[in-house]
Amino acid sequence: MKAIIYCRVSSKEQVEGTSLESQELACREYANRTQIEVLRVFVEKGESAKFADRTQLLELMEFCQDRGNGVTSLLVWKVDRLARNVGDHFNIKAILLKQGVQVVSVTEPIDANPEGKLLETILAGFAQFDNDLRAARTLQGMRRKIHEGIFPWKPPLGYKGASQPSTKKMLPDEPDQPMFGMLQKAWQEYATGAYTKAEILRLLSARGGSTKQGVPISKQSIDNMLRDPFYAGIIRDPWSGEEHSGQHIPLVSKETFARIQEVIRRRNRSIRHERLRPEFPLRVFVRCGNCEHYLTGAFSRGRSKYYPYYRCFSASCLGPRNYKTGDLHEEFTKFLMSIAPDKRTIQRIRDAVVTASRERTKSNDKLHEKLKLERQRLQQQDKQLIRMKMDQLLTNDEFLSHKSILTNRLRELDALAVPDQTGADSFEHQLDEICEPLTRLDATWEEISPALKQRFQRLILPAGFAAGRIGTAQTGCLFSTFRHSEDSESTLVPPTGQFWNQLAEEIQAFAAIVGARVIEATV
Repeated sequence: MKAIIYCRVSSKEQVEGTSLESQELACREYANRTQIEVLRVFVEKGESAKFADRTQLLELMEFCQDRGNGVTSLLVWKVDRLARNVGDHFNIKAILLKQGVQVVSVTEPIDANPEGKLLETILAGFAQFDNDLRAARTLQGMRRKIHEGIFPWKPPLGYKGASQPSTKKMLPDEPDQPMFGMLQKAWQEYATGAYTKAEILRLLSARGGSTKQGVPISKQSIDNMLRDPFYAGIIRDPWSGEEHSGQHIPLVSKETFARIQEVIRRRNRSIRHERLRPEFPLRVFVRCGNCEHYLTGAFSRGRSKYYPYYRCFSASCLGPRNYKTGDLHEEFTKFLMSIAPDKRTIQRIRDAVVTASRERTKSNDKLHEKLKLERQRLQQQDKQLIRMKMDQLLTNDEFLSHKSILTNRLRELDALAVPDQTGADSFEHQLDEICEPLTRLDATWEEISPALKQRFQRLILPAGFAAGRIGTAQTGCLFSTFRHSEDSESTLVPPTGQFWNQLAEEIQAFAAIVGARVIEATV
């Protein structure tokens, strides 16, 4: 048999110590006892097991893919050397098993029998628990430092970490001269309102200002620094948003920082692009009749006023690029009139949808009840299991094994939980709401706001339409159902499966548009 060894440490101190050597020695001793030939040793130095994209681990898995190497086992000192995440552990193990390689912990009995598999799961879970606990403690430590006025991370430009005997940050950051003085002067100059950010950047560059790596300061860095309250002696908790007074020497006073923010706000006069304009309701919905790229809206200047046009900006378009808005609006309006269902068609759809809704409601109720009874049964078993453990009728291993089975089954039930479905009464109410607007689609489209027009149009033609060829466009589920009902003289079959889900969503979406239209009309 042939094997490879994987050793890992996550800190510099462990790399410089004997941890790696002791791991490899234990793995080689196991290989000698079991008469396994060690082909290669993969050593991961200073990389965390929280992630599966480690350099040596990836190289190891590539080595195992070569069946010519004849590897049958991967030896590790402990399970937590391979991964500190349960999902990553079993994913790595599954990939290796496909290559015919078995993971072996030389200090832990993780055999292929049920007890060994359970122990392996527990050990992997403990590794993740330990990692999560360390992360939580680290987070608590950082937040405690913030509350004490100590910035727990690398200090920003203009500051340096105070000289400390320990590796933990216990003292506030100190001014890093001469950069601290340059920034202080620049901040005071910007607060006067006489300088722009670009001018401040040029002044800093002329005075020799640069980042800690010696590269020029970027425009984005200037913007970020001017907004950073750290320079005013304030440390913000990124998790809660709370602000705390820092122990470090502020670069500017709070009053100066407030003036800087006011200057930034006053100069930020960018006008938000108005994407929805009433003149172009079909913008990025109608396509060019030649190249089928979406058209956008634009105004062309005439002798006395501006005229709206839909325009194709595709460089590959060889045909006419300008379309009169009136022509396209008329084409779309006529199409709406042609697909608007009559009252008889709507009634047939209504009956079929309500029937399907009632049937699904009954089915869901039965499934909910079945899942509820199963959960109650498992909870009762869980209580009995605890009583048996308290009465010492089960060993710890037996208790953990049965407890794991019950927990997994409860999780499976949670995964099977049926989401609440809209009941038949709700669907009847929604259908009643949209019946009248459906019979006059063209008028409804004219009445609603530009924002609602976008949603309305996508419900009717999900992919839009090509100018001059609207008759070939694919209609949405709701309107294709209307067409099917009009073309067929047979009784409409109640919708089922995925078709039902899509139809239900479109009915609800159309009801929302109608409801929003009513609200807009009353405001």
